[in-house]
Amino acid sequence: MSRYPFGMPFGWYPVAWSFELERGAVAKRRYFSRELVLYRGESGKAFVLDAHCPHLGAHLGVGGKVEGDSIRCPFHGWRFSGAGECLEIPYATRKPAGARAAAYPVREQGGVVWAWYHPNGESPAFEPPEIREFGAEDWTCEWTHYEWTIRTHPQEIAENSVDWPHFHAIHHMEPPPDRAVRFEGHEICWHAATTKHVTTLDGAADEIRVVGRNPGLGCSYVRYSGMLETVIVMGMTPVDDEHVHMRFGVIGKKGGRSDLEMAPFHKAYADDMAIAVEQDFPIWENKIYHTAPRLCDGDGPVPEFRRWASQFYVTSS
Repeated sequence: MSRYPFGMPFGWYPVAWSFELERGAVAKRRYFSRELVLYRGESGKAFVLDAHCPHLGAHLGVGGKVEGDSIRCPFHGWRFSGAGECLEIPYATRKPAGARAAAYPVREQGGVVWAWYHPNGESPAFEPPEIREFGAEDWTCEWTHYEWTIRTHPQEIAENSVDWPHFHAIHHMEPPPDRAVRFEGHEICWHAATTKHVTTLDGAADEIRVVGRNPGLGCSYVRYSGMLETVIVMGMTPVDDEHVHMRFGVIGKKGGRSDLEMAPFHKAYADDMAIAVEQDFPIWENKIYHTAPRLCDGDGPVPEFRRWASQFYVTSS
């Protein structure tokens, strides 16, 4: 039995960093308790399909070949479009009814390939984040990136953004005196300001201000100001009901510095952020979810967060 009573939330989730997928490349993925194939067509567009051919079940991500913007099955050569339509059966003149692969809406922006998951296959209800700093001239050109697979749920990770007291207990920061959160449609908008010590820079004190947005339960992006001005993107893609593949990326504002001058400072700063993320793992992997927690007046707006999160679930699929 799952530790979580609410199933898998719909929304946008990262399935790859853009740099991982060259033109004509095919990648095998397992997300949403499903086998998926991810490929980039010759036009440069990325596509995501359910991986198993509807013919006799071969995995399109193991030996499948990209042709134009379509993919050809390695077993019998059936060819499918990025929308899942069967385009060709080399040895037949008629295509059987229902011969299509389920396709996922895809967006590629901010150096991330995003796929829309909905258990009933419904169309996107909102868009993934646009990160205007990515690709801008005065910012580092690629994400300094980190990845982990951990035993938790996207909602548990997202709930951290409103859990103010854990900043001190887990991350050894002063509880943020300047903090606020708003729930606006499909987004949480929040900010916090406090002091922390940068472990990778000899413990130097850093006065930080973080302004974050969570569009749905699958991702978060944060503008983080301190010694260095940075933008963080974090994706929480469900592997199954018990595990999340977490992506974490950081870009930094160069402020007139060369790439050579920027690289070691930026990497040390990003490493410290990644260490802070890892500090939560033992809690997430071993806690349970209380549907009626005993909260006190010093806690963050956990009930409000959970009411907001409930919009991303359906009762049946």
